[in-house]
Amino acid sequence: MMKIFKEFRSVIVVSVLMYFTTSCGNNKSKIPLKKEQQNFLTIRNLANGFIEYDIDTLANFREITKILEEIDCEKNYALFKLETNSKIFKIQPLQSCGDIFHYKMKEVVYINTDSITVNNDLDYPIDSLNSVLRNHLLNFNGDNNYPSAAERKWISINVDDSKKIDDTKILLLKIIDEINSIESNVDFGFMFENSGLIEVVEE
Repeated sequence: MMKIFKEFRSVIVVSVLMYFTTSCGNNKSKIPLKKEQQNFLTIRNLANGFIEYDIDTLANFREITKILEEIDCEKNYALFKLETNSKIFKIQPLQSCGDIFHYKMKEVVYINTDSITVNNDLDYPIDSLNSVLRNHLLNFNGDNNYPSAAERKWISINVDDSKKIDDTKILLLKIIDEINSIESNVDFGFMFENSGLIEVVEE
């Protein structure tokens, strides 16, 4: 009889422990996890506010450049959000505000879904993204096709209007992933351009 009672008590203890373990697990799953956020800010001007646009709500890349053309950057900057299952990225690209910007050719790397252009005329396939970005941001070898440590670095994005916004998002996430893998704190800026290659001047 004592043996049966001990076994019965053991079953009750195990059941109670399982209940509390399951309950705790259920409670944890109901608490939303805060996603890590990474920001890429091109211009930091506290006098101007941000207007945030969720890239998933846009139809294509042309809608992104249209926002940049129409927004009054004397008052606000555009901030584009990309969200994955685990992380949120926010990109503030360069806004020209009608001004003409001049760059050395090597200061801008042009990236689309299929290819990369360096120094305005050197073309690489998109699978060269890691090596191109590493050279563009770091340039340890002093390659004259890439900016020096003292020069500004720009990453220009252009996606064909016929492609859906998913193609833009995939490209941006791929670029961000490569930048993070390089683990560099080099200052650079994004440019979203509908026309691709920009006018440049050489000093």
